[in-house]
Amino acid sequence: MSETTSGQVPLLQKMEIADILDTAIRLYRHNFLLLLEIVAIVQVVALAGNLVMIWFFLGSLMGTQGEQVPWAAIIGGAPLLLVWAAGMIILVPLGQGALAFAISEAYLGRRISAFEAYRRMWPLIWRLLITMILVGLATAAGLIFCVIPAIILMVWFAVVTPTVAVERIWGPEAMRRSYDLVSGHGWRVFGTLFLLYLIVGVATYAIYALPTFGIMLLLSESNPLVAQSLSQAIQTVASIIVEPVLMTGIVLIYYDLRIRKEGFDLVTLTQALERSRGVGAGEEKPAASQPSDRELPPAPDTRGPLPPRPNESEPEQQPPS
Repeated sequence: MSETTSGQVPLLQKMEIADILDTAIRLYRHNFLLLLEIVAIVQVVALAGNLVMIWFFLGSLMGTQGEQVPWAAIIGGAPLLLVWAAGMIILVPLGQGALAFAISEAYLGRRISAFEAYRRMWPLIWRLLITMILVGLATAAGLIFCVIPAIILMVWFAVVTPTVAVERIWGPEAMRRSYDLVSGHGWRVFGTLFLLYLIVGVATYAIYALPTFGIMLLLSESNPLVAQSLSQAIQTVASIIVEPVLMTGIVLIYYDLRIRKEGFDLVTLTQALERSRGVGAGEEKPAASQPSDRELPPAPDTRGPLPPRPNESEPEQQPPS
């Protein structure tokens, strides 16, 4: 269960591109282990599937040495590959939603665990999946015509994931909500996303490029399967370390757009988030927040006679002359 951390509640205000990048780095640094734990769950499962493909399928093909392809072995391993692919289809949107929700909670000054983030997003798994599929299809349709329409669609739907995670709306409604928030701020959102992707890409390359080059140089000829496996492991470590930075920036863009468009201060935004999670109007507040009869001061007793007015009282005695 999330708890409010004292002294860490942020002042929600409009942020420029530099402010978003700076705040994203600070949030990432202060919640480093939490974000890595959330991302690692997805990336480790992805790495396991990649290693199975490398050692089973690629190993089978390399073992033939020009002979007939072992189709029986490949077909026999296909069900395992299908199970892994189905698991990733569910796990990827779930992990993205949990990451966005955890970053949102951290930005609002609440403590939350990785287990709690996944538990809160589990009921939304199909909403996250369907929304990500629709966004992917729309972006792919934009790529058919030209790169520019695809980039425009990516900017319009940039904050879809935090919209689903925080506001619990999904599908076309979440896409329309993202478009409404981005509308009028497209160039600033594009510039922020461009810098975020640039930072993430450069950092990922810096982490895995040199070790991967050394491994491939030393082992690609003598033991290519080991070389491929180590390369995949290093790339997974780089993704675990760097991936949270991108989602942190996207969540900050989402809140910045809500502040600019809807004028939310901290109290109004927190109340809106609580309503979206079920603590809305019509629900009773906890009994601790309602004063009991013992806490109320005693009511004055009005049953006795009222004191006489000055004009109705006995004549005032005059001092002796």
